Amino acid sequence: MEPLMRLDDDDGQVQVQLPADLPFDQKWDVLKPVIKRLYIDQDRKLTDVMEIMNAEYGFVAAESQYKYHITRKWKLKKNISTPKKAALCAIRQTRAAAGKPTVFRNQLQGKDIEEKKLRRHLKDTMRRDVARRRTTASGPEEFRILFGSSFPLSNSIFLNWNMPYGTMHSMVQSPGFPAPSPMSISTPSDVVAVTPPSDNVLSTNNAPSPLSRVQNVKVTIDRAHMFIEGRFRELVQSMRKEERVMISKWLYQFWIYGFKTAKCWGRGPRNWDAESLRLNVFPAISPAPTSSTPGPEVEATDGAQDFPERNNPNVSDITLEPSPLCRWSIHYHNPLRYQPCRSRTPTPDPSPDPLDEATWKPWPSSWQEPSYQTRLLNNLTTNDFSDIEAKDLPIAVPQIVKAAEAQGDGLLAEAYGFAIMSRNTEMLQDFHERLQEEDETAKENLANINPVHLATTYVDGSKACCTVLEAILSAEDLDLRFRPSRLNNLGHTAFDNLLIGILKAHTSIAPGAVNNSLRDEKRFAGEDIDICGRWDADSDCIRALLAGGNPHIPFAWKHKFCHTSAKTICHCLVILCDYVDGIGEEKGIAQIPSGLFVKRCVSCGLKMQLLPLHTIVLVTFALAQFGKKDEDLFGMLAVLLAILREGADPRKTANLSISALFHEEEVNMLEEMECDHAELKPAELAERVPSRFIENWSKMARTGWEIFRHILRRSELQWQTRQLPSACNNNHVRTDCDYGIFRRLPETYFGGDTDLAVLSAAVQTELLTYRRLKEEDPCISSHFNMDSLLEGFNTDGRISIGLVEKEMMKRVCNCGTFGNGLGRPRAEQAMRYYFSNLDDWSKTTFLDVRF
Repeated sequence: MEPLMRLDDDDGQVQVQLPADLPFDQKWDVLKPVIKRLYIDQDRKLTDVMEIMNAEYGFVAAESQYKYHITRKWKLKKNISTPKKAALCAIRQTRAAAGKPTVFRNQLQGKDIEEKKLRRHLKDTMRRDVARRRTTASGPEEFRILFGSSFPLSNSIFLNWNMPYGTMHSMVQSPGFPAPSPMSISTPSDVVAVTPPSDNVLSTNNAPSPLSRVQNVKVTIDRAHMFIEGRFRELVQSMRKEERVMISKWLYQFWIYGFKTAKCWGRGPRNWDAESLRLNVFPAISPAPTSSTPGPEVEATDGAQDFPERNNPNVSDITLEPSPLCRWSIHYHNPLRYQPCRSRTPTPDPSPDPLDEATWKPWPSSWQEPSYQTRLLNNLTTNDFSDIEAKDLPIAVPQIVKAAEAQGDGLLAEAYGFAIMSRNTEMLQDFHERLQEEDETAKENLANINPVHLATTYVDGSKACCTVLEAILSAEDLDLRFRPSRLNNLGHTAFDNLLIGILKAHTSIAPGAVNNSLRDEKRFAGEDIDICGRWDADSDCIRALLAGGNPHIPFAWKHKFCHTSAKTICHCLVILCDYVDGIGEEKGIAQIPSGLFVKRCVSCGLKMQLLPLHTIVLVTFALAQFGKKDEDLFGMLAVLLAILREGADPRKTANLSISALFHEEEVNMLEEMECDHAELKPAELAERVPSRFIENWSKMARTGWEIFRHILRRSELQWQTRQLPSACNNNHVRTDCDYGIFRRLPETYFGGDTDLAVLSAAVQTELLTYRRLKEEDPCISSHFNMDSLLEGFNTDGRISIGLVEKEMMKRVCNCGTFGNGLGRPRAEQAMRYYFSNLDDWSKTTFLDVRF
């Protein structure tokens, strides 16, 4: 036996004993601990290890033999493995986010791990990541948690981020949204993370170390990929609070830039930037306070919501409440189409006042370039729209721009979406002409943002009325992709969106009461655009509201379901119905089950889904129960008559539970309750609304409700009998029916009830000719008396309407229209002589239409 050989170091001794007659091949395993300590733990060069082994142990072997045993047989690695380096970098980033500098110490070697190894790993990883393209998409649950189900457009984040951090913060703080937390990654067993002395943290001039700089860049690129790939939960969780504030503020600024540029495209300032957008006036001030304690239920009172404090001195002089009076649009038809001729190119002021539209002039054609889509991309690059420096952002914007460019169509879907939300019909028409040259993928990408649902979410009766929806559905080669019968990810139809538009604009009802998937949300999509034209997403009052962290419109801002709103909803409904009929859909809009107010039976689990007429009953109930004090339900009479005129069958039943619909909290307490759902017609549903609600309504609401029920019963009766009533000699009704011919109907949907046909036309005439011009004015004109109408229904069944009795209207078709109006008559088609009060041109937008 050879003498005992020792190898000393700080951590102890390695002892080996080599028998004199031990074969050479067997000496490798005996000497393995020594070789490992020298080569791996002490990080010596292989040539030095060979010399020590020869001098101390008399062991001589070739370099190739050493390499074979170390790397292939023993699988020892001198360098840090890639997984270990990734883990160390992740731990370092987590500690950095907590304000802790980090040095990693190898406990076996007794020395610090060189930062250059980790820095090289990060650079290699970044090179691979930068080359990556968008390959995954967010799941619906991730998207819902961050943006809420009321923003079901697509994975396109730019279309959705229309609120600053304070508002977003108050929306996402729900049980389904986990608070950001550091990554739980364990430190390798042979490495310890330590905090170095403060004088060693920063390099020269207090600059971050090279590794810190590379790691910061790596983090921003990782977040850019999360952004691109739709991994929104990870994106938010990877940021500190101040970073979330910054990125959401920056995204909101880009949304405002995109919206404002699209809305004003073709006139006024050529370019919008941080200064002209007045970002210094409307910053994201502070998050709205959140509480886990639920507040009281909102009742139908005018003071349901208080305005946030004016804690920003910049907004103290801004009008924070909108006008209580509506604006409106008037359809007109100019049969003359002029041949365009060359004229002198206008020379607009190169710098018009962004705050004074009186100084705005139409653009010359040269200002149309670069295109809107290109400007979105360019501004992401230049960052001119923001008052936040790009270098300070916690995300790598250049990677987002590259990803958008790599898609081929850039930000086409975002550009198209902004054109819809801003209600710029001329811009939409230009898009449709350009899209004829795009490939099928681009067209499908547009269909994926659900343009019809988007248009019915951002409805505006004062500037566009139904023209945006009409432009979308009349787009050649795109119409079949934009089918109104298509459901969004909430199961809502486009008509459902119109009904939500009524609720969000005129009631205090919560989103969760309309759809259980919206239970965690505090606002409906599109609330920042008023259907009556009293505010827009770029209005001072809205921007101040959002800057204060308030996510929803104060109830005090809202008013009853007014004429502007009702006319717009009815016109959009007619367009949807006409289009679906025109393309030969098996089911019309009036037959597609609704995705609103869906319940399940507590006992048997049956899904109780309403048909459109049943849904209208519940929306009417909600207006009376949660609407304004002066709600008279006239607007819902207009909607009901419109959908009946379009073919809704009042005989169709839905399997419903009255207890589930009207006092669900009691049902949830009864676990063994027997099924109480039954097949109900719309009129039966209206008749079974609990009296305890109706008794508390105003007299105006009760009158409107009774008229609503009469119309349902009369319509159901005429569908069942299809016989003319005994008193049918109505001098106000024409025998010919252009509208019925257009709809290819053998008989009218009013079943020969000419009184309902005349009532339908009178309601349309009222919507076309009257508005409340002063706060003290009545909501309905003196030519339409709801009390007299109800009295007629309750006595001999004959209607009494001033517009009819005074012969103020033209003769009506037996389908309830004026003939050539095709369900959307113009004022001149309805009036026998001019008596409209819509003469305030400062509140009027004139829309040239082809019908």
